[in-house]
Amino acid sequence: MGNLILSGGGNADQNSSVHNYFVNSIERDKPLLYIPLAGDPSFRSYGTSLKYVQSIFNPLGVDAITMWTELNNKSLSELKRFSAVYFSGGCTLTLLKALKKSNFDKILMQYYESGGTIFGQSAGAIIFGSHITHTNPKGENSAEYEPLNLIYNYRLWCHYDAREDKLIYQFSEDGGPPFLALPDGAAIRFSDNSMEIISKQAYEFKQGKKKTLKI
Repeated sequence: MGNLILSGGGNADQNSSVHNYFVNSIERDKPLLYIPLAGDPSFRSYGTSLKYVQSIFNPLGVDAITMWTELNNKSLSELKRFSAVYFSGGCTLTLLKALKKSNFDKILMQYYESGGTIFGQSAGAIIFGSHITHTNPKGENSAEYEPLNLIYNYRLWCHYDAREDKLIYQFSEDGGPPFLALPDGAAIRFSDNSMEIISKQAYEFKQGKKKTLKI
């Protein structure tokens, strides 16, 4: 099993320690794969997004960054050429639909199971939870919106703010899996049967109750 690093979101400054941790966990002489498909290219072009990611990781010693905006017909052998896969934020539903439609979700799972490292931020992190109840207001339940469930059956709540507690309490009382809430700049690493908070703090909401995770 590989490493899954999930960030609650936020700007580059808020995630500086997370990005350093990530870079120190990969082979910097191999290219990094960037997938921006959660974003809206009419709001921010993929090219602009790539330049932003380069501005973060080039100074940290990651010189080669490859961007994929087309996921059809990709193979595990192609993925293994990269040091890691990086998913940025945007719309969870848009990203999940792209992964499912292209069957890239299956290749990604194989990559992770064979030891690959994946970084997800905001929507790019939520796709690895068990459900997307709170990001799916229309109640879409078709297979194209089924997340990858790699974080011990948690639902992931990104950009967490304590002012949202009442709302998360309500969601957590639906009988579903607990929520793992990450503020901006907070991040957690999952691998095999362990998880580790690597920046700031994480919280669990379960059946209307909240607790601070100490891992």
